[in-house]
Amino acid sequence: MKQLILKSNAKINLSLEILGKRSDGFHNINSLFIPIDLSDTLEFAPSTKFQLLTISPQTNIPLNKNTIFKIIKLIQNKYKINIEQINITLRKKIPIGAGLGGGSSNAATTLLALNEIYNLMLPEPELINLAQSVGSDVPFFLFNKPAIVQGKGEIIQPVQFPFDFHIVLVYPLMQISTKFAYSLVPNEHEKKPTDYFKILDKIKSIDEFRTYFANDFESLLFPHYPILKEIKDKLYAAGAKFASLSGSGSTCFGIFDHPVEQQYFQKLFP
Repeated sequence: MKQLILKSNAKINLSLEILGKRSDGFHNINSLFIPIDLSDTLEFAPSTKFQLLTISPQTNIPLNKNTIFKIIKLIQNKYKINIEQINITLRKKIPIGAGLGGGSSNAATTLLALNEIYNLMLPEPELINLAQSVGSDVPFFLFNKPAIVQGKGEIIQPVQFPFDFHIVLVYPLMQISTKFAYSLVPNEHEKKPTDYFKILDKIKSIDEFRTYFANDFESLLFPHYPILKEIKDKLYAAGAKFASLSGSGSTCFGIFDHPVEQQYFQKLFP
């Protein structure tokens, strides 16, 4: 097999609506996903014995909960590949439990790599089905383009996103469980989806983001984690055109219409 070195990038949710609980226990969402430059690196190398090594500043995830290992076992069982031939090194930069989709991105990148390394030639619908079986956000990272994401994450509609802006990410050194975040959603909660296609057609600049975009998790999580609202308020005070929680947290982001100085924000969020 050949060696592959791939970037596995993060995302932000520019807007996120929780529409209601499904019969399968998941929640339907309506969200605008935007891929961003922050990324992990995945290295796939020939080997005589399977190894999955994670190099991370955070605590390593147990193998049975690692999305990379889950997708490998899924492909191994379904297509009978010999995983003893592969050595995988994950170099983490995307924080865990941060609402940036790092684990989902790692799974999607691994799926695409295995499809190439083992010459599986899987069609797009099959890739989506495999991705979805590992995690709701995984299918998005197969395409990695701005998209409206609906259902529990499996309905992906690419969108034109003709806005240039600069993003500041603030990770408050804590993890928020997605399961916990969704447990805060009232059982009777129902909401009609916003038509993001129409909104994107009429928005002229990022100055209008604050009018049309929001994250429903904020009202649920801010009372439990007041620091998140403090971060969002600080981003606005620093000149952000729009600020929000990403996913179910814990990362907040600010969108600016000009390049930002890293040192300034390091002092603002020590």
